[in-house]
Amino acid sequence: MNPAARDFGDPRHLLLALITVVLTVLFFRFLRGFWRQLSVAFGLVLGTLIAIPMGLSSFGAHTGGPALSVPQFLPFGMPHFDLLAAVPMLVWSLASMAEATGQSVINGEIVGRRVHPPRDVPRVIRADGLVSILGGLFGTPAMVTSGENVGIVRASGVRSRYVTAAAGVLLILIGFSPLARILNGIPSAVIGGTAVVVFAIISVLGIQMLARVDFTETGNLITCTAGLAFGLLPVLIPGMYAQFPANVQTILGSGVAMSAVVAVLLNLLFHHGRRKGDQPPSDDDPGPPEHTHAEPAQPDRARSDR
Repeated sequence: MNPAARDFGDPRHLLLALITVVLTVLFFRFLRGFWRQLSVAFGLVLGTLIAIPMGLSSFGAHTGGPALSVPQFLPFGMPHFDLLAAVPMLVWSLASMAEATGQSVINGEIVGRRVHPPRDVPRVIRADGLVSILGGLFGTPAMVTSGENVGIVRASGVRSRYVTAAAGVLLILIGFSPLARILNGIPSAVIGGTAVVVFAIISVLGIQMLARVDFTETGNLITCTAGLAFGLLPVLIPGMYAQFPANVQTILGSGVAMSAVVAVLLNLLFHHGRRKGDQPPSDDDPGPPEHTHAEPAQPDRARSDR
């Protein structure tokens, strides 16, 4: 929910979100097989049903409108190049690339497929860029890989790309139908409770990836530390960049963008800024061995006498 909303922090909304989380966890605990794969969906549906007697559901307000909705071509007019608008988008694209990298690796591990980042990640990024261009013609925002879908794949255990493609077709059909408007009646508290579970799964997967990093290497430690610090600052201290220009706030106020930018720059500094083999000595490095003047080895007298 929006913190500026009048009912933000309403105990009823918090209770509904908690109920949704608890139900989802219980479904994961007690259901088996195919039914367990639907735990997230069951939690979402049952949480919505519970919201109806609580007066927190408003499906009726979204039933009006046409039976068929078609997106408008170039709803904002002909595109034109704007350098000031392009610079923040470049930063966002960098963050999106970093996100696509991590999620591609995680998805590969979930489905049991070995991902070769130098080969596979650029394909994902190019696909995102192509979809962003096509979608932009109809007024949609830039395409980014959806982290919550990674959590859904891990939670459900469904790994078939055919299921994913079928789900995409269903979403397209829903987008043309009135069901897209009706689904807006799902309470934000229920969606938020479901998101807590899904994004928590993503966080755990991210921790699994970080566990493989050698943090005894100073470059890795500083890169991760600074990336987390700059990413968490706008979250822990809201409004700390309020005195900056709007375009700058867009970049600095995004935890994802700042983490990605700082991590990329520090990775270049520590791992690509020196010649190969030009590594600083660590604290545990004993240094070069001391040179001693040893006497030249004498030939084996017994062997030489033969």
